[in-house]
Amino acid sequence: MLLVAAGLGLVGVGGLVLLDEVPPERWLGIAVWVGSAIVLHDGVVAPVAVAVGLGAARVRERIGRTGVAVAQAALLVGAVLTAIALPAIISQARGNANPTILLGSYGVSLAVAWAVLAAVAAVAVGWSAERERAARDHGEGTARTK
Repeated sequence: MLLVAAGLGLVGVGGLVLLDEVPPERWLGIAVWVGSAIVLHDGVVAPVAVAVGLGAARVRERIGRTGVAVAQAALLVGAVLTAIALPAIISQARGNANPTILLGSYGVSLAVAWAVLAAVAAVAVGWSAERERAARDHGEGTARTK
């Protein structure tokens, strides 16, 4: 209940800031952005999260809880990094009149971040799967019951 109250309070503060500091001609653009974020979340992010959760439940016994947790965390971090980097990548591709902004190689940095996340997840999944298999082979149940 406390979190709901805090959330509603922050929404109220945001609304006051919007009314006080944002020119009315920008309100439509903000409404479109918020609407697009809701559609993106409900139409893409939430279904993908559910699909990943269902897939994880199917492989949890084979690769272990640790491997599943690390793989899910890597996907979450990658999704957040993509959401942060994508506007910069798009703006950089469009070009900009001010050459002093958007200097980084955002696409390359995002690709490197995804590669690191994939490597970490692969190592964790391999380690966790090996641990699960070793526990089953020795008749000790699963690794998490030790």
